[in-house]
Amino acid sequence: MSASDRNEVTVDFLVHFLDCWNRHDIDGILGTLTDDCVYITGDGVQLNGLDETRAGLTRFLETYPDAHWYDDTHFVAGSRGASEWILTATGPDGVRFEVDSCDLFEFREGKIERVSAYRRVRP
Repeated sequence: MSASDRNEVTVDFLVHFLDCWNRHDIDGILGTLTDDCVYITGDGVQLNGLDETRAGLTRFLETYPDAHWYDDTHFVAGSRGASEWILTATGPDGVRFEVDSCDLFEFREGKIERVSAYRRVRP
């Protein structure tokens, strides 16, 4: 039974969301979002709806083709939740970096309605 069948989001659902990112599975990521989602990226760009979100996430994964998320923790409290992890990737300039990351979520009907992403590049 999926989270949407139960009309709730669980920690396992957020683990699945991150697994989709690690597989660079755009369709999988979009499958966790509501049709009218709002996705605010770590650099402050607001993506509205699935079409804009698909385009933005595709650009990100094309820019950072080796992006990988690890050391993750997640929590859910009713219609809100959060995930923390470390992102590693190589930029277009060839420089590898690590970022401490956090996403804040709002849920509706078993899916993610809003993502607010926050990033801090590690020294």
